Amino acid sequence: MKRAIFLYFGSSFLLHLLWENAQAPLFVGYQSFSQHFWICFQAAATGDMVFMLIIYAVLAALNRNFFWVSDRTVYSHAMTWIVPLLIGAFLAVSFEWWALSMHRWVYGAMPTLLGIGVLPVLQMIVVPLMTLVVTMRFLSSPQSALD
Repeated sequence: MKRAIFLYFGSSFLLHLLWENAQAPLFVGYQSFSQHFWICFQAAATGDMVFMLIIYAVLAALNRNFFWVSDRTVYSHAMTWIVPLLIGAFLAVSFEWWALSMHRWVYGAMPTLLGIGVLPVLQMIVVPLMTLVVTMRFLSSPQSALD
């Protein structure tokens, strides 16, 4: 169980960190990778991980199992794949609108749709799904959460 949880949150953090650094040049004020790495690190370690925790908690509630991530059978249910997509999109759009209205950042060359950055929204759709793939793929053996 610990391995599956570590895989979920560890791979999520690394994927978010990569994504944050890849999209950083599309924001106003970006100067260099070395200057912005720690800003991206903080974003991945805080907000992105809170969103992943929310997704984890919702799936735990829906599966009625806090350790759902270690149960290989949950990965065969459409809910496991659809819920993170919907929650991720909702959280990303909500947070982007809030951050833009509070002037927390300004887009530079970021592609937008209805004034919202496309890549931050895609991040919270793609990374949770990639996290599930990584977690599922690297579980050591078929086991239930009760083992």
